[in-house]
Amino acid sequence: MKATDVRIVPALDPGESYIEPVFLLVETTLADDGETVTRIDQISSDAAGGRDGWTITTLGQSVPLTHSAAREWAVSYAASRDIPIVYERDDTIGAGYAAALSAGVAAGSASAAASSASK
Repeated sequence: MKATDVRIVPALDPGESYIEPVFLLVETTLADDGETVTRIDQISSDAAGGRDGWTITTLGQSVPLTHSAAREWAVSYAASRDIPIVYERDDTIGAGYAAALSAGVAAGSASAAASSASK
């Protein structure tokens, strides 16, 4: 399979059900220190073995990669193993904006307090 044949789609929300028999899941978050970390899992249905449920094989945990780099790696891995789909979730989107906004609000509050104190 070629990498261009692998579909990349957003991960499902909690409570929704995956229906593909095998896929990769790439999830990126910010660690406590603000660094980007990614987890990459291969998820397979156990229905073929007569059991209900899923088998999760972690391919990378707390990997210090950007989401785009992790997604690129996952697509390459999926293509080499004939896995047709990669689900992705990037929880770092907007995190920088939210942090900047919080810092701006805090700075604005401090500035307003200083201005009031000088009057």
